[in-house]
Amino acid sequence: MQLTTDELNKLSQLALQAAKISGEYIRGFDRSQLETHFKAAGNSQSAQVVTEVDFARQKIILDILQKSVEQYDLAVLSEENCSEAHAHLHPRLYKDYFWCIDPLDGTLPFIESGKGYAVSIALVSQKGQPIVGVIHHPPSNTSFHTHIGKDGITRGYKNGLALPPKSYDIELSTTSKQTFTFYSDRSFKSHPQYKPLVNQLTKLADQLGYQHVEIHELHGAVINALSVIEADSNNAACYIKLPKAEIGGGSLWDFSATACSRKSDQHMGE
Repeated sequence: MQLTTDELNKLSQLALQAAKISGEYIRGFDRSQLETHFKAAGNSQSAQVVTEVDFARQKIILDILQKSVEQYDLAVLSEENCSEAHAHLHPRLYKDYFWCIDPLDGTLPFIESGKGYAVSIALVSQKGQPIVGVIHHPPSNTSFHTHIGKDGITRGYKNGLALPPKSYDIELSTTSKQTFTFYSDRSFKSHPQYKPLVNQLTKLADQLGYQHVEIHELHGAVINALSVIEADSNNAACYIKLPKAEIGGGSLWDFSATACSRKSDQHMGE
């Protein structure tokens, strides 16, 4: 079943509601009472750690989305209820669309009382294309969502205001610019390619005329991606995850919503 533009926009608003309500829950949670658990996923602490908040927020989100699951025959993929052993049997492989949910991306920053965590919800097509995206950042009570216009163009919104068009063209310039920021996962510091990559990025930033290079390694994947999206015209940023042989790494729930939130000026279906 192909969903109409109106239906997709209604689902975007529903996901936004779910993300905000789960954000309210976490803002009222006493982290000093937090219980931490571990799951068999990946080989980094960030991939393995999970808290009671992850499960509670997942329930909040799924309860709100459940009616849409039944009405539109949607599948549900969430970080806290997936099983790699049975991935080939998951309903997302034969349903037209599926909700892709990370109830708490950046669990380690959350545990450490940092601010680099977020709620991420996306509606993804069977082909793996993000169609609707919603992100909520509880510490700042900031929300991002997508809306498809009558012209068929998907645009991203921050707290209800349209994100400005953004150029991704980087040109060599003799004009001095400000900061080039490299966002990475903290586990990447132990990767053998970490230092060579940082050296290459530092040289590139210098060639492009940036005065400073900063490295940020304390956020979850969603906030890393959002930070790149929000870099202004006087700055530049990138977020890099290299492939690895071990289980783990970037997942659908890490990037579906952020990829969709910056689809401004792209037609639905592209």
